[in-house]
Formats: sequence, C-alpha cells, structure tokens
Amino acid sequence: MESLVKTAVLLLFSLMMLMVLPGHEARRLEVEVEESAQAPPPYSPIISSCAPKLPKNCGDEVRDSVLGLEGSVPTDECCRQLVRWGKTCHDAFAQLLVSLEPTSQKSSILANSKTIWEGCVDVVAQPPVSS
Repeated sequence: MESLVKTAVLLLFSLMMLMVLPGHEARRLEVEVEESAQAPPPYSPIISSCAPKLPKNCGDEVRDSVLGLEGSVPTDECCRQLVRWGKTCHDAFAQLLVSLEPTSQKSSILANSKTIWEGCVDVVAQPPVSS
C-alpha cells in the first residue's frame, strides 16, 4: 500500500512539473520519475511467510527498536511473540530493514537486532510474575 501511495505522489509531482517545465526538461524529469516509481523487488519468501505470524503492533515495536528509535523497546508480551516468531523470521526482518535504510546504519541495525533478540529470549526465559 505504501508503495502505491509513493507511486501516486511521484506521478502527481511529475504531472505538476510537466505544466511548469519547458519541453525537454519536462520529458527528462518524467523519465526520472518513472524510473524511481518502479515497484520495489518482492519480499523474500521468508518474509512473506513470517509476516502474518507477528501481530502488527509487535512488528511496529520490534521495527522501531531495531531501527534504534529513541525510547523504543518491545514490551514483554511482544518479546514473547517475537521469540515464538523465531530467529529465522527475526533475522530476515532485520535484513529487510537493512536493505531499506542507508548503508551507514547497517551495523547499528544489525547490532540492535541482536540486542533485541537476546533481550527477548531473556524475557521469555524468566518465570512469569505471579500476582
């Protein structure tokens, strides 16, 4: 869905620029916009099979944590969901994030991913707190 919105915005921008720019500049811009609006490569089969198994809210928490967004830490419940999801899915998700972010963030994303996984495994290993 996000790629459709991005494509629509790029096409709208292209049409607006066609009205403003003279002939050859407008055509060059149109070609550049068309090339950048091409659909991204399909997700790996692992991501496609894993994605439905992790609730969206937990996926958002894990994503934000792996990306290192300030104050983002998965809840204990999302940690349990993540460990049920499995290391293979978690690692594939981290690799997907690496592919979407600037190269300069690659090592930080992978380090965060490892820290989040290990922290969640520790959460799952702790006995439940009785109330």
